[in-house]
Amino acid sequence: MHPSVAFKAESGEALVIARAYPFATISAHDGEGLVSVQAPLLPVLDDAGELVAFEGHLARANRFARRLMDGRTVDAVAVFSGPDAYVSPSSYSSKAAGRVVPTWNFLAAEAHGRLRLILNGDKTLSILSRQTNVFEQQNDGDWSLDDADADYLVRLNAAIVGVRLDITSLEATVKLSQDKAADDFSGVMNALAARDDLKARALAARMSELQRG
Repeated sequence: MHPSVAFKAESGEALVIARAYPFATISAHDGEGLVSVQAPLLPVLDDAGELVAFEGHLARANRFARRLMDGRTVDAVAVFSGPDAYVSPSSYSSKAAGRVVPTWNFLAAEAHGRLRLILNGDKTLSILSRQTNVFEQQNDGDWSLDDADADYLVRLNAAIVGVRLDITSLEATVKLSQDKAADDFSGVMNALAARDDLKARALAARMSELQRG
């Protein structure tokens, strides 16, 4: 995460980012070295509504899964990356003074914790069912695992494993030029909004929602 406190977001914002951009990069150290994988993860809440973990699934043939197939629990981090974009010094009203440099604006959340594979087929299938239901609803679909051929689903389930990251910390960086003077902030927002780039436009839209004093 970015070291500046100006860009540090509350944990609630981190969860919003993780839900909006669930395709995470997961990195772990298995004792032999670092290993990483990309996979969609969903938050797991306890009975009090507090975030306790993220869950997803991986192909058994994936190198990440193969390295942890012995059931070990390892330290890991999952990074959820939102939109990002280059910020040109030409966007700043203060550029004439020459004391400006390029930078990069972005949204990202980081979940640290202890990760393990879920080798129980029923539990893995439950995770897969939940993921399917959530993502179908988000995309106006109505498909569920009940629509799949039962024999095919058995073969599929044998080829995947669940993954669970029990979190110890969740933080986010929301770097949207909020440390800049009002004119420079507006210049960046307008420049991003004018680009033929969906990520840049998404950042501009998020900037327009910021409450600035």
